[in-house]
Amino acid sequence: MHRMGVDVVVVGVMVLACMWAAPVMAEEKAVGADAAPVMGEVVVTASREKEDVTQVPANVTVIDARAIQRSNAKNVAELMAEAGLHVSDIAGNQRSYTVDLRGFGESAPANLLMMVDGRRINQADLSGVDWTLIPLDRIERIEVLPGTRGAVMYGDNATGGVINIITKEGRGLEGRLTGAYGSYDTYSGSAGVEGSAGMASFDFTADYLDSDGYRDNSATRAKNAGGTVKLDPSDRLSLNFSGGYHQDDTRLPGAILESDFAAGADRTDTFHPDDYADTEDFYGKAGLELFFLTDDAFRLDLGYRNRDVDQYASFSEGWFTGSTGIETLSASPRLTFQERFGEVSNRIIFGADFGRTEEDITNTSMFFGDLTVGGFSFEKKNLGYYVHDDLGVSRHLTLSGGYRHERAWFDFDTPEKPRLDEEAATGGINYAIGRAKVYLNYGKSFRYPLFDEMFDFFTNHPNTDLRPQSSHDLEAGTQFDIVEGLTFAFNMFRIQTEDEIFYNPVAFTNENLDGDTLRQGVEINLNYLHNGWSAGAGYTHTRARIEDGQFDGSTIPDVPANKATAHLGYAFDMGLFLGCEAIYTGTRYLVSDFNNVADKQEDYTLVNAKIKYDWRWLTIFANLNNVFDTSYASYGGLNYAGEPGYYPSPEFNLLAGVSARFGGK
Repeated sequence: MHRMGVDVVVVGVMVLACMWAAPVMAEEKAVGADAAPVMGEVVVTASREKEDVTQVPANVTVIDARAIQRSNAKNVAELMAEAGLHVSDIAGNQRSYTVDLRGFGESAPANLLMMVDGRRINQADLSGVDWTLIPLDRIERIEVLPGTRGAVMYGDNATGGVINIITKEGRGLEGRLTGAYGSYDTYSGSAGVEGSAGMASFDFTADYLDSDGYRDNSATRAKNAGGTVKLDPSDRLSLNFSGGYHQDDTRLPGAILESDFAAGADRTDTFHPDDYADTEDFYGKAGLELFFLTDDAFRLDLGYRNRDVDQYASFSEGWFTGSTGIETLSASPRLTFQERFGEVSNRIIFGADFGRTEEDITNTSMFFGDLTVGGFSFEKKNLGYYVHDDLGVSRHLTLSGGYRHERAWFDFDTPEKPRLDEEAATGGINYAIGRAKVYLNYGKSFRYPLFDEMFDFFTNHPNTDLRPQSSHDLEAGTQFDIVEGLTFAFNMFRIQTEDEIFYNPVAFTNENLDGDTLRQGVEINLNYLHNGWSAGAGYTHTRARIEDGQFDGSTIPDVPANKATAHLGYAFDMGLFLGCEAIYTGTRYLVSDFNNVADKQEDYTLVNAKIKYDWRWLTIFANLNNVFDTSYASYGGLNYAGEPGYYPSPEFNLLAGVSARFGGK
């Protein structure tokens, strides 16, 4: 039987079932109370300035606070899966995720830039993004900007796209409490308070997670605290401060090999009972906005982060234990000039980004019987400057373009101190009438090697032959309203990458591919929001291949050719919301299978359901995940000997809880 055909039928049945369950004769509700529509939203990610999404030559997605409340997601990574990105929950414990935009596979974490209020979260090493750093209760909205357009504004890591989390600002004085319990002995709770008085506003949130996880040795204990304070002493001056603390103790169950399953292993078993990763993270940001003349402004953002990780990992070829401390400082000043002459408008931005990252590593490892004890210190400094211009030729036609030059200095406490120079550029044309637009955009981006890629821990020496990768991206698309409340979006993209950085499992080192990579695809989205109904469907087709070199003609591992989502919900006047969603992930080659010799990882469809009831100041909710109890593994790869291993994902599970709000409007 064809699996994809079966899964498409499941998605269709899910949608019909939700339609049948909704009250056809219910009274109509006003638009706007359900979720912010994609078209007409004001976004800031594309240019670091507020602009209508219809003016951005890209397929921008906005997820607002109301949509977050109605989703089944427990963190930002799961929200991205609902938005159509390829997401893998590796350990099945809400802590270890890979999120892929535009088909970068196992190197996706280094090719997707993650930000919070414009402050980058990506680290300079292979630790990747911590997707649970910002709790959902603290988020006002999330903006997803695919493609390389963000590379001019933000620099490194923006090859596949940019995700920017915008945190809440205080309004009326209000407190909130949430408690939940669910499968795998999961406890979670959060508390928050927000308010405003005079020139000041604030929002503070704290949350806690305690779960045994789906598999053996997959328990996690995590806590977060963070907040934002904004001061507006005058119409010309605004100050903002934000920061937070994160700590977790996480167990890591590891992969189960095919030979283990053949010997009778259960999906919940672990063959790595001692593996763990414990993290402590402090971060903060201070910002200033100074307005002068009419709409011109000077802005300055200062950021700091300190992250410590203790970990132990075991492999069939050995083990590794170590402690890592990484400290990051950043400063980003920029000037914005805006002028208007009748229907012609122009906005030009001059900016710079400075960053310094220091990492100290102490580790002990044994691979193939060789014991190594080492202590290492790394440093990276980078300085980038850019200019970006948006020219409104008329009320409908906008031309945009920008350029960035960036230099990075690396220091590994060795005589070699590499210096790398890279450039980014973008150019776009956008034609908008009302809430409809058609666009064409070109972008050039780059990615520097990460510390762990540039330093060879076998030889304890930097790999100075490793070069930055560069990409050229071309995309075109359209967005428009078919009827009231029904929005259609279509986008085509093509990304060609030179010197792509990858881990060679044969040589046990990071290298530049000796051939180019080409990613082509289409993205289609249909969203409906009207009279209490919220519905939508999305489909992404991605063809990611290697051209020339030792892997000529191979498909890039861990990139599904087909991804699809569907959701349907209805909000009753009485405060009850019923919703359901389906997420389909197609077949893909296992991680590290660049020769495409192993069987593909199976496709799967997840169907989730949401029940939420608002009564006065209380909200009662239940999230039913994987309601058809599908057995699947969202992540899998080849070990050093070429044997497939899988990370089984959770089966049917439930999370239910209560939220309370005090004060406010």
